[in-house]
Amino acid sequence: MANELQAAYAEVLLNKIRQDVYPSTTHLDMFEAVAPPRQMGQYLAHLMQRIEAEPHPSIPMMKRIESIIMRFG
Repeated sequence: MANELQAAYAEVLLNKIRQDVYPSTTHLDMFEAVAPPRQMGQYLAHLMQRIEAEPHPSIPMMKRIESIIMRFG
């Protein structure tokens, strides 16, 4: 279970990722390292919305989503 500071930090990172047109891989990696499951679900939904909205979505972004999904089974 995530502690309050962990969840708060993950929320800051998630907000940054949502605001950036091209979020940095460093921010994505940092979020994935600390995010509790609830926030990870929000993050995945956001990333999937991004690739759905793009006519030519980022292959690295799609691979990132695939990797996370495979970890959660």
